[in-house]
Amino acid sequence: MFLIAFGTYLLTLTPTVDFIDSAEFATVASTLGIAHPTGYPLYTLLGHLFSKLPLATRIIVRLNIMNAFCAAVGAGVFTLFIKVFLEALRTAKDFSAAKKKNRKPEEHQGDARRVGPALSDTRQEKSEWLAALTAGLILAWSRVFWEVGTTLEVYSLHALFIAILLYLAVRYTVEDDEKKERISGFLFFLVLGFSFANHLTTVLLLPAFLLLFGGKWRKRKTRLLAIVFLILPILLGLSLYLYLPLRAMSQPKVMWGEPTTLKALWNHLSVTDFRPRIEIIPVAGETPVRYATRLVGGLTSEMEGDSLAEFTTGLPRRLGYLPIPIILFGIFLLFRQSRRYFYFLLIAFVPTTLYAATYNVPDNIFYYNPSYICLIAGAAVGLHRLFSFFLRRGGPGLLAWLLVPLVTLPALFINYPAVNKKNNYFVEDFVANLFSPLEPNAILFALDVHILIHPLYYYQNVEGVRTDVIVLPNHGLQKGWFGQHLKYHYPEIYKKSAREIEDYQNYLEKINRGEAGDGQLLERKYYRMLSSIISRNYSERPIYITSEFNPKLHPDFHPGFKRVPEGLAWRLYRSDETPVEFPYREFPYRELSYPHKDADAIRHAYMYMLMEKGNYELARGNRDEALKWLEQGLSVYPGEKLLSDTYNGKVVVPNRQKDLLHLHTLFLGEAGRFPEAEAAAERYIRFAPDDPRAYSVLGIILIRQDRREEARAAFLRGLNKLPDDEMLLHNLRKIEAELGSKGKGRSGSN
Repeated sequence: MFLIAFGTYLLTLTPTVDFIDSAEFATVASTLGIAHPTGYPLYTLLGHLFSKLPLATRIIVRLNIMNAFCAAVGAGVFTLFIKVFLEALRTAKDFSAAKKKNRKPEEHQGDARRVGPALSDTRQEKSEWLAALTAGLILAWSRVFWEVGTTLEVYSLHALFIAILLYLAVRYTVEDDEKKERISGFLFFLVLGFSFANHLTTVLLLPAFLLLFGGKWRKRKTRLLAIVFLILPILLGLSLYLYLPLRAMSQPKVMWGEPTTLKALWNHLSVTDFRPRIEIIPVAGETPVRYATRLVGGLTSEMEGDSLAEFTTGLPRRLGYLPIPIILFGIFLLFRQSRRYFYFLLIAFVPTTLYAATYNVPDNIFYYNPSYICLIAGAAVGLHRLFSFFLRRGGPGLLAWLLVPLVTLPALFINYPAVNKKNNYFVEDFVANLFSPLEPNAILFALDVHILIHPLYYYQNVEGVRTDVIVLPNHGLQKGWFGQHLKYHYPEIYKKSAREIEDYQNYLEKINRGEAGDGQLLERKYYRMLSSIISRNYSERPIYITSEFNPKLHPDFHPGFKRVPEGLAWRLYRSDETPVEFPYREFPYRELSYPHKDADAIRHAYMYMLMEKGNYELARGNRDEALKWLEQGLSVYPGEKLLSDTYNGKVVVPNRQKDLLHLHTLFLGEAGRFPEAEAAAERYIRFAPDDPRAYSVLGIILIRQDRREEARAAFLRGLNKLPDDEMLLHNLRKIEAELGSKGKGRSGSN
């Protein structure tokens, strides 16, 4: 199982940094930094070890291989878990079923009688292994699990730990030998501690484990002191969190927060920065009714990631459709056979699913991985029943073997296009295109964290790309701890603006302590700090701003300076200064082969800045060059199939394409290139038949050629689609008035 999964993941492995947290974890692991809450110390240390292994030339590839390895081992361990799970069901004593048949619990035993026809021990073993192998393949080729095996994220190690914990929990529960039981219990709690050191959401599985262990402890009348000693190994894994304050003291170059105090460490571990995004966590002073209302609202509202409805509707496709009826069948059988194990999976499934569904972050889809694992474990019960049926009469069991590819291969073929990342250089190309036009020793103010900042940090700090550029993230600058980071790593920047930085920090600290609450004053102090950094470094360093900073939303960012588009960023110049020439250039990149919401955000950055550069050149009278920039912007649009089903994919990128089509058509018309302008207008109409500007600009181009009847037809064509549009009605009335006056003039002359 491991080899099949590992081979699959290596063949579809991302060759460089990917979206979301990939670049952050690569940088943190390589440089021993501190990742975003909860810090993930085990993943950081394990990644640092892998970054030193000569598995590939580039560090990011080594780390991606680590993820593939963890996910593949997870699939293999999950297969073993299914085998011991089915063995446990075979010998399970079911109290509820015993009561129905008026028998003592000890007299009522497992699935050999109730779930499948009687089999020999050999065929029973074969049926269990076939079910375990099939379930392992379903998991390995499921969309979400496969994806964590192809890119750098903590979720592959988290999935591995979940598989190990499930395996050890069942082994501990069914073990009768006292020595083996102690070993299983010790290993379980040891692994649990290390799992916590990787991802604290493991805590969501504790009620399910307590259900299994509690029954055993009650039956054995285990003493509390013995339970405490059994649990103690968990502390070894938890101790890894000491890495955070110890490492933070040395001020690593890449560090989220500054967890050097108990309060700061607690804020990091309790995800204070992200807590407003976790709907399932109650708010202080909240009534139960209000909490329930908010929770339901979180489950049903639109999210950055996958809502509960999207998880449910996407489940069949992500698993390859055929496993769904088997899951339902298996859950039904499990309920009849062993209520204890049924509730074990149910109690593991519900909290993890609710947490994922109410955690409003872009990558919450990976938080559903434990949910998939529980469902596929249910499928294994159904598969075992089916294999038992096919094997009951002896023979080679050809139908049983045919069932394996029948159930598993659809997921492989369906999910392959969406998770095949072997040609994904999208983020790398964007970073190269963003960096390349920047003048030496520049300061770059950047807004977006996981889409832009982390990849910039990786290429600077790990691969040594453009280390002369100082990247100042908006997210970091807004935090009190970032001032200390500036002071340590960029003392020359800090010293020049120390008064403004400390003034902002002090007032932010007062707000955090509840001693102040004027948000507008805090914002003014923040922009005063940014303005100080700009004005006091401008003479020595070129200043750039990434495209996400909207001038209308940030009017106080840089008073006394103007923005000029240069490449994929704005460059600041003094208001009375003449900008340097920035001639036309191409920004090549390799297109993504599957939809992704962050790819849409990057596409929009290309389109927006290329459009702004076109507007800028037109304002300077360089119409031909402006058209080149607009045409490059138009070429970014990837087609509807490669756009994600999110707001960026459905609205932002298509709307920006409309703006580019509109300007491109207008510019061609103003240049007197009428045939090209008409063709561009028709292209615009085909792309956006509900945009009234498309018909209006076509009519205007025809009017400029004195083809007013055709212009009138263009306006009417638009009104057939949009009968109440005021712009089209105005243009139609105007052209009809002109045509009418011309007709009267001709009649009078006759």
